[in-house]
Amino acid sequence: MSNNKEVSEVKESNVVAFDASLILDDVGTASDNMTADDMLIPRIRILQSGSPQVKKSDGAYIKGAEEGCIFDNVTNKVYDGEVGITVVPVTYRKTYIEWSPDRKFINDHGLTPDNFNQCVKDDKGKLRTPDGNEMSLTAEYFAYIIEDGAYFPALISMSSSGLRKSQQWNSMLNRLQIPHPDPAMAKKGMTVNPASFWTAYQVKSTPETNDQGSWFNWSIEPIFDSKSGGILNPENVPNGKDLYMEARAFKNKVKSGEIKVKADTANDDVM
Repeated sequence: MSNNKEVSEVKESNVVAFDASLILDDVGTASDNMTADDMLIPRIRILQSGSPQVKKSDGAYIKGAEEGCIFDNVTNKVYDGEVGITVVPVTYRKTYIEWSPDRKFINDHGLTPDNFNQCVKDDKGKLRTPDGNEMSLTAEYFAYIIEDGAYFPALISMSSSGLRKSQQWNSMLNRLQIPHPDPAMAKKGMTVNPASFWTAYQVKSTPETNDQGSWFNWSIEPIFDSKSGGILNPENVPNGKDLYMEARAFKNKVKSGEIKVKADTANDDVM
């Protein structure tokens, strides 16, 4: 009996109480030994009626997914397109992306594809390579998605009729004027056009139709007005200043080619 008591006391003496400060000591260690080659930035797109994620008979089907949902191709998470996602755009580029006839990703060519002079337009106005692949001019936004108080990097692609939405978004970004950050200059009524990541937008999907059919396209709405302080106002985004600084660094990584985006499996955004 006394032996059991001794064993029990030894066991109890070896128990170390958890110290919550250990969480702070371990912050950032999740990415130990990882480089940009070990991580993928998700590509965000709209699911259409032909998307495999909405077909119950397809192996890529996602429960709850339906046309008009917004899709993250890394986590396979779908968002309600009517509600949308909160997006902080960081930097923009245009590129030609090549897709096979069965809508599989072939290559990202940039703005100067080597085989561009060999491409011809088909009867629907789509640019085709000699192999019959589609060469799609695509507008891309490297951005941060804000969700539940946190944020993560992503890429939003817009092609075909989505290019009109991209033009509208670019106009919003370039027309935005905020009070000069120097109070003396602001008093004189001077304004500046801030970085795209000064503010955030609600990005949704909306149905469209023409003589070729119906589909869902992008809808972009500004969240903050020019005098709101944008994401830097803690009443708007509590960790907005941290996000702003990360966005600045992220923009430089995109420019240097460090960022790797997960290639999509289908080109079915819009018609």
